[in-house]
Amino acid sequence: MANITIQISQEELSNVLDACNILQSFLGKIVSPNELYQEKFLIGLKEAEAGVRSKKFVEVKSFEEFID
Repeated sequence: MANITIQISQEELSNVLDACNILQSFLGKIVSPNELYQEKFLIGLKEAEAGVRSKKFVEVKSFEEFID
């Protein structure tokens, strides 16, 4: 695939972003996350959501803290 450069106005960009949001909302209603993501990712997502709900998380201030 060849690289191309495009130029669009701020209004056109806004319209494109609006269209993306509409598509995301629509697809979120008709496509299950189970169809989009691998099981390992869904397990991690559920664990992260549970951690946020129970406030069992530690704030990190740098990438090094995150990967340790």
